[in-house]
Formats: sequence, structure tokens, C-alpha cells
Amino acid sequence: MSRIALQLYTVRRASAADFPGTVARVADLGFEGVELHALHGHSAAAVRELLDLHGLVACGRHAGLDAVETDLEALASELHALGTDRLVVAWIEPPRTAGDADAAAARLVAAAARAESLGLRLGFHNHDAEVGPLDDGRSLLDRLLEADTRLFLELDLGWAWYAGLDPISLLEATAGRAPLVHVKDMRRNGGPVHVPLGAGSVDYHALPGAATRAGVEWLVVEQDEADGDELAAVETSLSQLRSLVGAGS
Repeated sequence: MSRIALQLYTVRRASAADFPGTVARVADLGFEGVELHALHGHSAAAVRELLDLHGLVACGRHAGLDAVETDLEALASELHALGTDRLVVAWIEPPRTAGDADAAAARLVAAAARAESLGLRLGFHNHDAEVGPLDDGRSLLDRLLEADTRLFLELDLGWAWYAGLDPISLLEATAGRAPLVHVKDMRRNGGPVHVPLGAGSVDYHALPGAATRAGVEWLVVEQDEADGDELAAVETSLSQLRSLVGAGS
């Protein structure tokens, strides 16, 4: 069964104000792990001590593609200290053409090979632009699925929904390639509206079974923007996800 983590980007304001206190609160809510996007001025060793203190696991670390290409040795050292080998490219410039997507795929595949040489597993986290068809009818995701399997996928199911795909069908189509999956809820209102799980329009009722069949190791709660108390939004999302997982077990 998939474990449940929180992408700490969701609580970035709280983390910037009090990182140790925020991590403690995340553990108190009942998360099993966290995905990091920043260390908020702490060393990787200090963050590992903090996670260990609260019984949390680092399931991965986000970084930009430029950093992965230019500072991979430092990132490898940091991940080793954090106790994970999963590094995820968090965002790329959205491809607008097939040529853009070809170039992006080539960079990602090359970075994955270099990461492997340093004992890391590199993944790619999508937004909406990377899963929609381009001028040749194929998406960047299509290209990555055909490419070197050393690059894993961190599917963001909310952004896939926003792009017009069925997120559960996408998860099943990428079985074995997506050990980490972002679970977020959204609505459309002239653009994306980010809300806690259960308050939006993404249908996740079939998620637990699909995640099991697809070999998902971690379901990662994420909310890109939160009005008001970030931790209150996180608590709502965790409760909803636990309810779904329990119903699907």
C-alpha cells in the first residue's frame, strides 16, 4: 500500500517562519514522510536529525533543472545526508512546440544518466503543459515514456486533470514509472484554483486501487496555493486522502 507524504512547498510560509515547528506539526498530523523543496537555512544533516526526531522519512527532494545540470554533486551529497536518493526536477520552461519538447526530453534523459552515475534516481514532476499534445500530437510526457527508463515520473494528478486528462487513466498508463504521485485538488475559474482535497473537481475515488496497481510508493499531498492557514488546509487534505485510502483498502 502507498504511504502518504507532504510536499513541504505546501506549507512554505509556515516553514520559513518556523521550520522545526512546522515539521513537528506535520508529523503530529500523521504524515509518514515529507518531500523537500528547500532546507530553510538548515544543513541537510540538521534536517535529517529533525525528520528522525519526528519519525518522518524524506521521500524525495525537488530542484530546478539548471541546478541538477550544474550542481549535481552538491545535491547528491545533500540527498545522502537526508537519507533519500530520489531527486525530482520540479519545473521546466513549458514546451510550446514539438522541438521544445524534444530538447527538454533530451536534457532530462541526460541528467538522469548523470544522476545515476552519482547514485541518484532522477524524476520529473509535471504541470499541465507537459501532458497536453503539442503541434505533432505528442506531449513531453509521451516522449519521456518512450525514453530512457532511468528517468522516473512524479505524476501530478491535479495538473493532469487541469490539462484535460483523466488522472486515474494516466496513472494506470504509466504503471511502474511513477513511484511518487502528487495528489492535489483544483477547480477551474478563469484559471486554476487550488483547494484542499475534497473541495475541488478532481475525482479521486478510484485512486487507491489504481495507485496499488501502478506500484506507487508515495502519495504526496500538495496544494500550490492556500488561502489562510496552510496547515489547516493540509490537515483537511490528509483526512480526505486517508478516507479514500481506507475506503479503497
